Order: sequence, then structure tokens, then C-alpha cells
Amino acid sequence: MIFPPFLAPPAPFPLVTGSSSTSAFVAPGISRATYRLSTSAGPLLVYVVAVDPREPTVRFDAVLAQDRLISQGETVSSMAARTGAVAGVNADYFDIGQTNQPLNVLVRNGELLRTPSLRAALTVARDRSVHFGSVRFSGTVRYGAAQVPLTGVGIWPPQGGASLLLPSYGVVRPAPGVRVAALEQLEARDGTRTYRVTRVDDAGAQAPLAPPLLAYGPAALALGAPPAPGETVAIDAALDPALPSLQCAVGGGPLLVANGAAVDDPNAPAPEERDRRFPVSGAATLRDGTLVLVAVDGRSPALSVGLTRPEFGALMLGLGATDGLAFDSGGSATLVARVLGDERASVLNAPSDGLERPVADGLFVYSDAPRGVHPHLIARPEHVAALGGVTLAPSGALVDDAGHRLSGAIFEPFVTAREAGPHVVELRERGGSRSASVHYDVVPSIARLSIEPQDVDLQPHATLRLRALGSAPDGTPVELGDAVRWSANGGTITADGTFVAGERDARVTAAVAGLRSDLIVNVGSHDLELPLFRRVDGARWRFTAAPKDAPGGLEMTPAGELLLHYDFSGSERAAYARGDVALPGAPLALVFDLRGDASGIGVRVAVSNRFGEQRALTLVKRVDWSGWRRVEVSLPADVNPPVVLISLYAVPSLGGPPVHAAGTLAFRHAVATLAGTQ
Repeated sequence: MIFPPFLAPPAPFPLVTGSSSTSAFVAPGISRATYRLSTSAGPLLVYVVAVDPREPTVRFDAVLAQDRLISQGETVSSMAARTGAVAGVNADYFDIGQTNQPLNVLVRNGELLRTPSLRAALTVARDRSVHFGSVRFSGTVRYGAAQVPLTGVGIWPPQGGASLLLPSYGVVRPAPGVRVAALEQLEARDGTRTYRVTRVDDAGAQAPLAPPLLAYGPAALALGAPPAPGETVAIDAALDPALPSLQCAVGGGPLLVANGAAVDDPNAPAPEERDRRFPVSGAATLRDGTLVLVAVDGRSPALSVGLTRPEFGALMLGLGATDGLAFDSGGSATLVARVLGDERASVLNAPSDGLERPVADGLFVYSDAPRGVHPHLIARPEHVAALGGVTLAPSGALVDDAGHRLSGAIFEPFVTAREAGPHVVELRERGGSRSASVHYDVVPSIARLSIEPQDVDLQPHATLRLRALGSAPDGTPVELGDAVRWSANGGTITADGTFVAGERDARVTAAVAGLRSDLIVNVGSHDLELPLFRRVDGARWRFTAAPKDAPGGLEMTPAGELLLHYDFSGSERAAYARGDVALPGAPLALVFDLRGDASGIGVRVAVSNRFGEQRALTLVKRVDWSGWRRVEVSLPADVNPPVVLISLYAVPSLGGPPVHAAGTLAFRHAVATLAGTQ
């Protein structure tokens, strides 16, 4: 794809008042571009990877986090490195912080791992054509004279009819009222799998056997008994589009563009987010069949403000899209591609959590181009803006025509010219005869200076390399070389930005070209008692349950204890003490005294970050004691402050058999462990 040098998407995209871009080769048929836009809504950073499906060495596939539907999640760059992808993007919405399973269809290498929802999906056919829209599913289970509808693959517990769990499902938790048949596969042909039943168990009485399993919930059991041990079962699973025609499929949504026009998807996930500016990611096809993977940074007013969903659709139209959809966005939005000279794909955008978020799955691009054809030397960066008179040290690599890195190369540093404008320097490989060119533009000044990383928490005497980043008025990054002057109030810092923490918090300063930027470095941690459970604060707490009319309640005692009454003897699935309490500082952990009742229930904490994104964290997996015990939950790094403690809540199970009992938990003496010295 030849990327347009400027972008000016149609309304409702904000008015573009300035646009600059860079582009680069990734592999045959695959290229990438970065756009820096000045708009009426603020700055925007747009990243695009273009893939020509007609290139014979290109192939696509979906990747599942840790190769399991139920997992701890996995970053997009890790999935790319693990599978050898040269580009990729996060895909489906997922059960974040809990099972982390994707919520829509997943087809990997032609195999259906999870059945679809009503939401839009992206499918790649065996002929490498890409399509967008909902995927339909139907299936049956046949044994003897019985026939039962198959309503799910990779769905637990089963909904409606029977559900097939493959080894790719992961850990299967007990579920009351469910019967499972352990299976031994005999044959797979044309969408039909044949199994022999080896055992039948009650899934609520004990941990079920490992997949493959055929699961019967109450609705399926009402249609007839499950197959008996020794019986042969034929399972038919059909998709529309047809499964044999598919290479891969990933869920997403909403659909943003169809047949060259913007659409408002009636099945959009999280519809309340339609008109909120977010970091976004998605995919679209152009008129010639090119697939573009797109990410836009957000939540950074100085760098990139993000897009609403209608604006994201307009951006796709501005790129020439005929069809396109969004993927899970916010902190999940991640686009990776191989930078020429690197072995592996790396993250192109700046995930808004400050680090990559583990996600459920992704769509990835691979190159099967042969290795070693026409080796040649390159310097990185090939084109850069820099201050005049500074020393730059470009890196080098020997690459082939397919973009494979063959070896590294070392160049001598060089000093940029002092005259503003474009320049070219020829660099010779140290100890060799090959050379490469570097094009650079000298800029007279910078408009903005910042320090990365932004949020720094260190232990005493730990070492961290800091980097000063400069940018021109149009947002173009400017190399600062050795012009940066570093200083630190607390700890020590060298001329190259290597900081060594002392015993207390520090302020680090970078100064260059008349600008300065400060960074607070938190060193160590301290505990702060939180007055959450005083009787005077009791009005802030309220009881809720799932379902909402389930029994239970809250009490605040004179001794400063919060009592949470629950009753899981019936249909209650969760009992909440909801407080919506803003926590101070940058909390690393929360600690409570918890009085257990030896019931075996699980206890969780729900928090939200500065973007309103919620996370559920396990405080206690199983309350198997009576009396008071000190318990602690660590907050993950992507829970960006300010943090709100939404609720403390009890559930019947967190991995073991569900508890069918009523009881009371008590909380007291809440403490937050905060980053930095007191």
C-alpha cells in the first residue's frame, strides 16, 4: 500500500489542521505508517499496518492467550513473539480480571474454539479474503436414537443445549446442576467429530475431568439423559460463513463501516462508550482488498486525545475503507509490527495503561518470504529530526529483501549539522566495508519536552534508565542526542539518564534547548490507615446483591467493623458492600482484617482506575478459617491512579465447589500500601 502523505477524514472526524507521516517496510506485502495529526479536538497519533492478502507469502491466524480460553491473559507482543508474527492487533472484548476469556467467536487455524455471540466479528477465509459481520452457529449431538442441540463450543456452564469443551478451554470449574461426559476423540471430518464416552460425572460434586468434555446443563438434561460410558457420540458444529472455508475468526465490535458507509451497530458492546474518546484499535478492508490494522492513542491531552466510535469509523473511511470494525479498546488497544532491523515485532502505539495490558486474543499476520535474499545494510532510524550540533548514535543491522534480520551492525556516532533543514550522512560499518545512509532534518528548537517512563516506582538503590523526549510544534519527535542535561533532587543520575534511587522520593529534571521537564520518582512504599469502617462513614456503604432482590445486608458496628451478611443457600450469586471510596496516592496494595466464618466462600475487591475501567481482584480465594485474619490484595500495575474502591464482595466459589450456605463476614482496619516515602 502507498500510504497517503496526509489524512483528512470526513466528519464527524475532528477538523485536521496539520498532518505529517512516516512509513516503513515490514515484509513483502506488509508495511506500516504513523500519522501525527493536529485537529480541532486536539493532537492525534494514528498507527496503521497495511497487509496485501494477494501477496503469496502472507498468511493470517488468530492467537489465543496462553493457548487457553481461560487464562491469565497475554500481551499482544508476547503472542506475536511466541508465534513468529510480523504484525498483529488485540481483538475481542474479554472477561477482564476474572477468566479473561474472549466473549465472541474464535476460530484458529480452521478450528472452532468458541461459538459466536451476536456481535460483529472479523473472518479470514482460506483464500485470504477478509470479511466483517456476525457469525452464525448451529450444532447437534447424536448418540443412539437421541439428538440434542449443541448450543456452545467453549461455553461453560452450558447455556440451553449441550456444550463441547475442547482442550483449548483450560481449567473447568465445578458447576451445580451440570453433568459432563468425558470424551475420547475417534475421528474428525467435515465439521463432524466422533467421540467415545469414557466417563460421566456430576460437575457440581467434584472437579470435572479435563477436556474434551460434553456438558449438559438443566435445559439439556430436560431433553434427555446424557450418553452413557462406552457410547459413541457424533457432534456436528456448523458456522455461517462455513467453517471449512475459514482460516481464522476473531470477535470484535462494533461494526463501524459497511459497504463504504458509516454504520451504527445495534449489537455494539458497551454502547454507553459510543461517544467517549478512547484509545482505539480495529481493522478495515480497502477497495482493493488490502487489510489495514489501525490503532489510535488516547487519554493523553498533550500527545493524543483518542477518538469516539463514530470518529474512528470516519478515520477508516478517510483511509479508503469499505468495511471495518473496532476491537476492544481503551487500555487493551495494542498494535505491533516488526521494525526493519529487529528480530521480533514490537509495540507501535503507546498503550494508555503505561504498559501493555494482557488480553484474550488477537489477529496476527505472518510472512513466509524466504530468508537470505539480497542481504544489505540499514541504519536506524533511516530518517529522523534532530537538534543541530548534537551527537547521534544510530543502530544498524544486516537485513534481506524480506525484512529478516540477519545480523547486527555497529556505526560510529556522528554529529548533526548546525544548519536547519534536510541533511544526509553516509555511515560506514565499524570494522567492515558496507555503508548505509541516514537522512535527518535539523530543527532549530523543540516545542515540548517530557521524560519517559512517566510513572516510576522504585525500591531504594534500584537503577532505571530515563529518556528525554522532545517534539517539534507539529508533534514530530526530535532526537536530542547529548544535549540533555540531567539533575536529580534525591538519588543520583548520570549524563546518559541512568538514575539510581536513594532512600526517599526524588525529583528528576531534564533540561534542553531552553525547556525543562520534571519527573517525580516514588521510592519504596509506606502504609496509610484508611478510615473506611467508622460508624460516621457508614452512610457511604450500601448493600447490593446478584440478583438484586437476593437476601443479605450490611451493618456498621461501634467497634469499627463492617458486617456483610450473605445467603448463598438459594439463587444468590454475589453479595456486595459497595462504598465507591476514592483511595489516596498511588496504591500498591490493600490490606484488611477479615473475620472468617469457615464457610469456604470467596471474597473479592472491585476497583476502578482513572479512566473508569473496573477490575475485580481476589482478596481471599477460600474463607476456610474462623476468627480474624490479616489479608492483602496487590493492585496490578495497569490500575492507574486515582483508584476508587468500588466494593468488597462475597461469591459462592472462586474455583472450588460452590458454597450453599448463609453467613457473615466482617472487615476492619483497612490499610493502603502507597508508592513512595511518607
